[in-house]
Amino acid sequence: MNRVSKTVVFLFFTFTNVATILDNPCFAQEKLRIDTETVAVQKSPWKEIQPSTESNLHGLHVANKNIIWACGEDGTTLRSNNGGDSWKVSKVKDPAYPDGPLLVDIHGLDDATALAISAESPAKIYRTTNGGLRWKTILEYPGDNIFFRSLSFWDQRRGIVMGNAVDGKMLLLRTSDGGVTWKRLKSDHRPPMNAGETGLVSNGSNMESKGAQMLVVGLGGAGTGSRDSSRVLVSTDFCNSWISGSVPVRRSENGGIYSVHFTTEKDGVVIGGDKNNPEANERVYAVTSNGGNTWGVPSPAYPPSGFRSCVAQFVDGKEIKLVAVGPSGTDLSTDLGNKWRKVSDKGFRVVSFAPESKTGFAAGDNGRLARWVPDAVKTKSVAVQKIKQSAK
Repeated sequence: MNRVSKTVVFLFFTFTNVATILDNPCFAQEKLRIDTETVAVQKSPWKEIQPSTESNLHGLHVANKNIIWACGEDGTTLRSNNGGDSWKVSKVKDPAYPDGPLLVDIHGLDDATALAISAESPAKIYRTTNGGLRWKTILEYPGDNIFFRSLSFWDQRRGIVMGNAVDGKMLLLRTSDGGVTWKRLKSDHRPPMNAGETGLVSNGSNMESKGAQMLVVGLGGAGTGSRDSSRVLVSTDFCNSWISGSVPVRRSENGGIYSVHFTTEKDGVVIGGDKNNPEANERVYAVTSNGGNTWGVPSPAYPPSGFRSCVAQFVDGKEIKLVAVGPSGTDLSTDLGNKWRKVSDKGFRVVSFAPESKTGFAAGDNGRLARWVPDAVKTKSVAVQKIKQSAK
């Protein structure tokens, strides 16, 4: 099909569908580029929110349909207790960091209690019990060049923090009282790290707790040069023992696995890539169906459409769907991460959904926040399919 024909197809789609889009004011329009010559006008799956902060946001936790916590640079934290209709912005005040610490992950236990970790040295864990009005330093880990990477909880009391290597083994701290006290795991229970391996700094989603005792950690980094594969470490017995799976995701100084997610204790997906090459989508994802023992890429591969820093699931009726975000856009998978398709050019750093729900939010640089609009995805999916079929 020549350029003129493609233009006719695009204009036909635009004029016959824009009225439907505008009928519902909840949906903003978005232009999604399909290829170098084809653009689709569609309902956007993201509804932008304007919080009163311009700090880059890293961490996000949608605890339930009402309670959402976020955190980022300059010690910035945000909280909503009404499903994102309004937000309260506060700061973690720490004399060691006059401008505020870099907060990379956050977990809300309820609308008043939350924990956040910093990617600073010394590494610190902060806790609030009054909705973020005041934050207390719960733990300061001794030593130089120790950085926390991710934070996760199995339940309201048992949680874990992951850091970079200490004495050649992953740093893991665990709590059993809701984050009031923390203890480092014994050396025998901390998995060895390969040279150059680390948890990549982004949003804390490179580690996930699952069920009652499962923990999954995705790694990246390679010092200098690059490697053709990364590793995922899995424990199914509360960190007493570990299995290591080789994953066909290329790792480099700033590349590797950025995010892990298991829909069940057997079915999982990892995504990532190199943040310095956000458009590249080769060797940026892999899936497992045996609990992380082996990983592979489906053939033919339908990868995310670029570097992606976070993946999360939402539940639509009886279906589990996955959303992956990165600086160049948003992708959706309806088959547990095997096939991906781009649904938005809007990029974010982190995405999170309430458990067993379609309620989700994304956050990114300059204080950007957005609410997931699941009904828009269905409309957009049909529209893109029509354009692709017409453009053949």
